[in-house]
Amino acid sequence: MNPRSLFAVAVFAIGGSAALAGESTIPHTLNFKNVTDSRINQTVTENQNDNEKAVELGDFDNDGDLDVVIAIAHSDFGQRRNKLYRNDNGVFNEISGVPAIPGFSNTDTSRTVFLRDYDGDGWLDIYVINDSNSGPGPGSDHLYINRHPGGVFSEFVDETDLRMPFENVSNCSAPACTGAACSGVSIDADQDGDYDIYCGNYPNFDQDNMYFNQDKNPGFFTNVTSTNVPSDNDYTVDVASADMNGDGKLDLLISNHFDPNYIYYNNLNGAGAGVGDYRYAGSKQNLGQASTPENAMEPADFDNDGDQDIYWTNRVGLGDRILQNTGNDANGKAVLPMLDAAVLPPSVTSRISRKVTVFDLNSDGRIDAFVMMENGSNSRPTILRNTTVNGEISFVDWTPGNTFPNAATFEGWNVVVFDADGNGEPEIFLGAFHDDHLFERAPSIELTEGELQGKNGGLLPALFDLDPLAVVGGGGEGEVDVYTASDIGSSSFISVVLNGANDYLLEVLDSGNTVIASSDRGGLGTEEALQVTTSAGSYTIQVTTQECAAIADLDDDCNVGVKDLLFLLGTWGPCPKKGDCPADFDEDGSVGVKDLLTLLGDWGTSEYVLEVLSRSGP
Repeated sequence: MNPRSLFAVAVFAIGGSAALAGESTIPHTLNFKNVTDSRINQTVTENQNDNEKAVELGDFDNDGDLDVVIAIAHSDFGQRRNKLYRNDNGVFNEISGVPAIPGFSNTDTSRTVFLRDYDGDGWLDIYVINDSNSGPGPGSDHLYINRHPGGVFSEFVDETDLRMPFENVSNCSAPACTGAACSGVSIDADQDGDYDIYCGNYPNFDQDNMYFNQDKNPGFFTNVTSTNVPSDNDYTVDVASADMNGDGKLDLLISNHFDPNYIYYNNLNGAGAGVGDYRYAGSKQNLGQASTPENAMEPADFDNDGDQDIYWTNRVGLGDRILQNTGNDANGKAVLPMLDAAVLPPSVTSRISRKVTVFDLNSDGRIDAFVMMENGSNSRPTILRNTTVNGEISFVDWTPGNTFPNAATFEGWNVVVFDADGNGEPEIFLGAFHDDHLFERAPSIELTEGELQGKNGGLLPALFDLDPLAVVGGGGEGEVDVYTASDIGSSSFISVVLNGANDYLLEVLDSGNTVIASSDRGGLGTEEALQVTTSAGSYTIQVTTQECAAIADLDDDCNVGVKDLLFLLGTWGPCPKKGDCPADFDEDGSVGVKDLLTLLGDWGTSEYVLEVLSRSGP
């Protein structure tokens, strides 16, 4: 076949293949909108005080979607009202009282709630942890068993005094009745296939408690505190759980009020009496002191290396910190160096956080974080977008100003993130100090470089304290695209994330054309990301294409097209000298069919996606 015939074949192949058309698409965005009015039906309006809430997920009616249960404790121990929401096709209808769950909206100081199948009948039950400020009764905690006659959910029945080991305590009060501050956990600590319960103590200097679910009587519990839980003489303000050393057993992360925080290892190296034993000598790992009593630790694999790191709110000063898991020491305990504050933005290192929820919010394969803040005039929550590359953990603040304004509107303790309506997109259910709120993922403002009316960049539309925007652009090797943001307010920041197949340099310049921040993490296809503190004025974002990725881009314009095809066809056949044929992609000494197929596979323009968010506040 001669080159002319090959050219005709190539043109036909290009025209007949949509995959080679070079069409650009915006990747999964990270933006949310408030859909509370249309998707949450709350039956009783809350008071205006600080209703501290713990939010939990589970399909309690077995209809295939996730419902929500909330434990509420007023910070001054005034009004509190636990709540149950049924998910009806993505709409949450409150069913907190009779007939669904009589007595649930009581006057206890409820701190934590779990939805678990405790009795092994395939239906989720509810366990509520109350602190010792709750009133007298047959145990301040409550276990509600899910009743489902005929295979249809009917109601939850309080069977606390039948199933819990403190049922015979008359006039129950702490410490005989267990209680917790901000948290407990319900996990399979002893690996027998059912859910156990760990309760931290609060507000007295008392012992944490653990209850094992009985093997022969599922849903009935035995108190194993004296044999399985380390002695404790501090307020336990948060409890989390993860396999921190990779031995296949669930460990406990204990956040304390005054004492240091600890990891309690589960039967480490067989040192305990069996799986579920945390009491043996050497079980505790001291992680250091929190700076404020209101602290919490949340495990997650932020660097995608297969082990659990820790997000620690209020670890040092008033700021949050990341502990990066780098493997185990000689004793089998996790090595967790604390990373510099710079891996997190000022919005969480300069304010007092509450709890953090971890989830991949933009479906990019990295775990992001949603951080709730201490109540105050500027207590907006913070979305931390994970921008970790090659094990170097980093985050930028990516909290849409339209959805989460700088105000106390959405202050609270914690949220849950899940696919509420079955569309494959994450949604955020936020239990705020006042009322509950739902947010669903929404598109950013999406533009192309051409729509900005600039050949290499252009003027960005207004974005300060609004939604983030995404621009699809591209350029040849050495080309610089310049984007201008002209509406930036005072006491603010700009976050920028850049993704594409090529190697880029990302820079932000001030109005005096001085580079004030840059990102060049190197390598083809490596994401660039930065966050920079700004004042009022205009800022420039520069994208420099440093190297093109496509092997068949013979003219270095980061576009494989007709020019490259004509060059290849013009050099068809054996190379005069080895190394003298740029189109000999397979380096076999000849430009032939294999090289043509390589070019066709690279056909199209290599583009990048530049995402920008700017807002006021730290």
